[in-house]
Amino acid sequence: MTHSTEQRIRMKAYEIWLREGCPDGSEHRHWEMAKKFIAGEEAKSALTSRFFETPETEEDAPVPGDMPTVKGKAGKARKH
Repeated sequence: MTHSTEQRIRMKAYEIWLREGCPDGSEHRHWEMAKKFIAGEEAKSALTSRFFETPETEEDAPVPGDMPTVKGKAGKARKH
């Protein structure tokens, strides 16, 4: 577990503790809840980044005018 991930878990566990009214003796449960939440966020982020990779530089980004033209249902050309 990286320092960044541990810090995110710590902050989420604290948020859960506050939301539950600051109960004593729930540290382990809050930590486990936070770990699961952060793991889910990180997994979602990893999957999303695989499908929606961002260009390295602005030069690599597509230019709106360069978008392909596709014929619609009525046979008219439209831009995507």
